[in-house]
Amino acid sequence: MIEAYCGRRSYAAADIVELHVSTDAGSFDLDLIRDDGTAARVLSRTELPGERHPLPPDVVARGCGWPASVRIPVDPDWPSGFYRFELRAGDGSTGDAFFVLRSATPRASILWVIETNTWNAYNSFGGASTYTTLTEQPPNDNGVVPNHGGVPIVSFERPLPRGFLRLPDDAPRAPTVGAPSRDIPFIGWALEQGYDFYSGGASWAQWGLSFARWLHRQGIAVDCATNADLEEFPGLLDGYRLMLSTGHDEYWSWGMRDAVEGFIARGGNVAFLSGNLAFWQVRLEDGFRRMVAYKGDVAHDPVIGTADERRNTGIWSHPLTDRPENQMSGLSFTRGGYARMGGATPASAGGYTIYRPEHWALAGTGLSYGDQLGAAHSLVGYEVDGCDFQFRHGRPVPTGRDDTPEQFEIIGMAPAAIWSHETAPPGMYPPTALSDIEMICDQLEGNHAPETIARHAYGHGMMGSYVAPGGGTVFAAGTTEWTMALDDPQVSRITRNLIDRLG
Repeated sequence: MIEAYCGRRSYAAADIVELHVSTDAGSFDLDLIRDDGTAARVLSRTELPGERHPLPPDVVARGCGWPASVRIPVDPDWPSGFYRFELRAGDGSTGDAFFVLRSATPRASILWVIETNTWNAYNSFGGASTYTTLTEQPPNDNGVVPNHGGVPIVSFERPLPRGFLRLPDDAPRAPTVGAPSRDIPFIGWALEQGYDFYSGGASWAQWGLSFARWLHRQGIAVDCATNADLEEFPGLLDGYRLMLSTGHDEYWSWGMRDAVEGFIARGGNVAFLSGNLAFWQVRLEDGFRRMVAYKGDVAHDPVIGTADERRNTGIWSHPLTDRPENQMSGLSFTRGGYARMGGATPASAGGYTIYRPEHWALAGTGLSYGDQLGAAHSLVGYEVDGCDFQFRHGRPVPTGRDDTPEQFEIIGMAPAAIWSHETAPPGMYPPTALSDIEMICDQLEGNHAPETIARHAYGHGMMGSYVAPGGGTVFAAGTTEWTMALDDPQVSRITRNLIDRLG
């Protein structure tokens, strides 16, 4: 056994990377890999002394507390990017850890902000996460772990389970690709192969690595940071033209929103190549070492009833928060939902129907009104975001009732649904647990009566853009699966158009 984590999620030049390792073996080796699409080895160490460290009883909330086993100064010549430790113990076991190297000053015009908050929310090391508790039941016959909710505080100072940082290239994806299925193929595969099943819902190994490889093939230089860095380093975005978000970028703090919305207001551009974006508000505490996320149990968040009530850790669209994510990206999961997952649009096309083929982002794609974008690659899958809209002259336009900017242009869209007890994968919820649609209705309207559910159960994933009053352009892909569909020539061309115009 060998497990490890870095003392911080990100470092910069002149910092010392601290690697905290626990192993049964007397020694271990390591390679540091720059995971930029080339898997370039940066350095190696061999025959490092190994030691096993106990887990404290409050490991999930407070972290492992292991001493640093290895200290490595950051070489000033190392480029900004995603770095991964590959560990090999003397007993043959392997492990991984990561850090992101920030650039002290911009070396590129683009900053890729990596969604490490979501990984922490899904990390069940120590027995719990924001999705699972210490009393969780084992997977049922369909490979699904019943959703009882989770714990409200999770530490970043824990190893990531197997699968978050490395997966085989042929691993299944979260949504179905090809023939429809009400099950989630990744979960059954992960359980058989010894990977953590939650790595299919939040990981570098899928969305991040796919994008890193695409950037390398395209010859595009970017700097990198973690999403918590947006709050910790308020001037982080200064000097960049474009910020990128990818994958499953679900958990955002108030300070993160302030940083990105301020950047847009000053004329900065943002491309959200992500889905379920900024759905939950979180608080980053204890020197950014842990994350508070009461989520469905937000009524017990200690800030409720105080002057800081708007910082509660429910959904951003909660009336107490009064800061819907639509204000930033134009879209929200509350108006989208799941696609090609369980009983949520299981046999849908998997692509966006195009409504504005003249949009600059589609230049050179050959797409026409009514065409499908990305269907063969399940571009519209897993979790997708949308907005309240109406049709005008055959094309969708936002109503603005959910705070989507009036100038937001809907380029394409596809049906989606928020899971209920009936449409979720079999066994997802115990009979007494709230389904996703019931929880969302409770947070939006304070009840989940049938008529409330009817207003929110069905939505659409959407792709679109708007120009902010300060001149910044915001593009929202509206799907977690954008980077997983980059082998589609049209999706790749749109991504290149975005970067060439905005970056």
